[in-house]
Amino acid sequence: MNLIKYILIAIIFTFIGYENPSLTEFPKKYVKFYLKKLKISETFIVEKKQIDITEQNKDLNNPNNVESIEGNSFNLEYKKILNFDDRTASFYVKDEGKKQSFEVYLQEGIKISGEKVSEINLPLNFTLKKNGGVKSVFKKNGLNFALVSSKKNIDCYHASLINLENSKKVFETDCLPDYENVDFNGLGGGYINYSDDLILTLGAPEWNSSKIRNLAQDEKSFYGKSILIKNEIFTNDNSIISDKKNLKIFTKGHKNHQGITLLNNIIFSVEHGPQGGDELNILKKGNNYGWPLVSYGTLYNNGKSFLKLKKDTTNPIYTFLPSIAPSAINNCPDNLKNYYKENHCLVMLSLRGMSIFVLLIDKKNFRLVSLEKFLVDQRLRHFGLNFQNRMYQKNNFFYISVDGEGLYEMKFNNFR
Repeated sequence: MNLIKYILIAIIFTFIGYENPSLTEFPKKYVKFYLKKLKISETFIVEKKQIDITEQNKDLNNPNNVESIEGNSFNLEYKKILNFDDRTASFYVKDEGKKQSFEVYLQEGIKISGEKVSEINLPLNFTLKKNGGVKSVFKKNGLNFALVSSKKNIDCYHASLINLENSKKVFETDCLPDYENVDFNGLGGGYINYSDDLILTLGAPEWNSSKIRNLAQDEKSFYGKSILIKNEIFTNDNSIISDKKNLKIFTKGHKNHQGITLLNNIIFSVEHGPQGGDELNILKKGNNYGWPLVSYGTLYNNGKSFLKLKKDTTNPIYTFLPSIAPSAINNCPDNLKNYYKENHCLVMLSLRGMSIFVLLIDKKNFRLVSLEKFLVDQRLRHFGLNFQNRMYQKNNFFYISVDGEGLYEMKFNNFR
């Protein structure tokens, strides 16, 4: 009966929509959603044609075209291994005999798993508007969870954490103020396992909105925070109430800390600044990282500066001027880690910088000792992970995703 009701509503709104097309959006979405639930349709967000194109184009004609970049004391070798046009939300790598298989989640709502391409199991209020989409996917307790952009009604944009097994909500944030200036490109979505629990990064997603920026300092809001999420809510058990008692603010004062990793019990994070002012931080429970009160960057449009230092805020280890748009950070592969064993060794990807960076940090005073850049000349987004949410590596090979390109296999070699 619900399906018939929504079909009738959709028909009525279709006629009304000739006068106001925006009114037809939600009824049509309801119908598509229930058609998928009834297995009459395969998708409700992504067009079937788009699924077919992704499936046809993912395999490469020439997968052995190896490129090499010469560094100061070693080289970076890489090649393209999988083809797709969209940006990743995350991707996983697992061994299948002597080969690797890939489980890729794309921001537009597509999943590539081996030879199969399908739509991700998304909830009804999922939206691609305001640069929205699937912002990250992670594994916990054998289940898949996703941070997505959501829309409740005409002017309520917010974030949701959902269980991809049943598309049920784990939690959702409050509606963002100043909805006309929401930009979900700044939603964040980095994550690490932290003991038995999980830390998830949430940005303050805006374009030129002081109301949204200021949420990063608001203790009642999850925007602009690192969130500690208790393990017990990552379950299929519907008797577990997914409320905000299971979520605690771990750090605050963030613009968009998209990348995060755990190394020797130290949490390293990279964060997008405004115009300039991208940051490398060490996250410590209870600390305030200053946004939007403190930044070494400047505001877009008018170039206005921020305070550089303020009492009770934590300065970054390093600030990138000009911006490189850091997208991901992780522990170095074993051969690089052993080569630089006197220091903490991290690898970082960048979008605007179009490079992979090797960062060396002093183990005693946490000073950045070295920053080496390998220019790939592509927008680099995610590291491939194993099923424990750590960077996958085998024989020192590791994998990254590249916007509009697909997946690359990489290895540091020729150490001198």
